[in-house]
Amino acid sequence: MSSSRAVVFLLLACVSFAFAIGTNSTALVVGKLEYDPTSAYREQKIQGWRVLVNEKLLAETNLCERTLKLLDAQLAQIVRVVPAGPVERLREIPFWVERGSKQFPCMCFHESFEWLSTHGVNPEKTGGVELANPENFLTWTKEQPWMALHELAHGYHHRFLGDNHPGIKRCYENAKVSGKYDSVLRYNGKHERHYAMNNEKEYFAEATEAFFGTNDFFPFVRPELKEQDPEMFELLGRLWETSTR
Repeated sequence: MSSSRAVVFLLLACVSFAFAIGTNSTALVVGKLEYDPTSAYREQKIQGWRVLVNEKLLAETNLCERTLKLLDAQLAQIVRVVPAGPVERLREIPFWVERGSKQFPCMCFHESFEWLSTHGVNPEKTGGVELANPENFLTWTKEQPWMALHELAHGYHHRFLGDNHPGIKRCYENAKVSGKYDSVLRYNGKHERHYAMNNEKEYFAEATEAFFGTNDFFPFVRPELKEQDPEMFELLGRLWETSTR
């Protein structure tokens, strides 16, 4: 099934499921916390990615449609600009789309089975990206248009490059010592410490946004990244298997 047809099918499922959903879904209880079982999700393919949509979101037709259309658009952007080899690896990272979450404000990559198991989150989400709050996703992506790539970059880093990748750690430490990310222009017009300086994982994901698309912190786009952080720029070209010319 083509990606566009798959999206249409899933959007139709949103409509039909809104009338079919009842009260027979059972949440799994872990201590005093609970989560919906994997059986409470409908699985589809969007742009080649496995996407599991919670039945609670499927029941809200309009929100479901808008969320999946935007996710489709973001994934289509990724397929268009990221080289084919890395894209196929990124497609091994599934998406879990929720109706809402008190634990996660918008979208996040889950790397730890143990953490999920002890924090009331379905451990089957390990190695996947959770789209936890559709409303925030629809709003925040106006300023962060490559949010899906950011989270997939975390997955690429963790699963295929390794959390302790020496090149990424070296570039991060050099950038931190240089101070060039301590006060940069943000999309909102303010000067702030770059989110990339939180740790090397965020550094890699934020730089990837600027390398392939648009970030909400300076450097916003590829030419600015090349000028601001040439060492990381060249490393990204190698890690994502693409030219830096």
